[in-house]
Amino acid sequence: MANLAEIKRELGVEVINLNTVVTESGDKTPWLKHWDNANRVAILVHKDTLALITADKSISTLGLNTQTKLGAQGEYVAKTIVIYNPAEQTL
Repeated sequence: MANLAEIKRELGVEVINLNTVVTESGDKTPWLKHWDNANRVAILVHKDTLALITADKSISTLGLNTQTKLGAQGEYVAKTIVIYNPAEQTL
């Protein structure tokens, strides 16, 4: 788990420029995306997660979920910023 500065370091970016993700039909989604065309990497964050990060800059339970996806121009890597919560149960 990490804070926002550590996530940015891991992603290799100083600034994450976010734009609302829009569907093909033009509808806005609750997701925001930073697109790095040169490396074909999308950095995604849900608006609720962004609100929590914005409200508490010291949050240190962030992580990245990484997936390879297929887009119109071929494969790309999607890295989603998530907040990890403590386990409700352990086995």
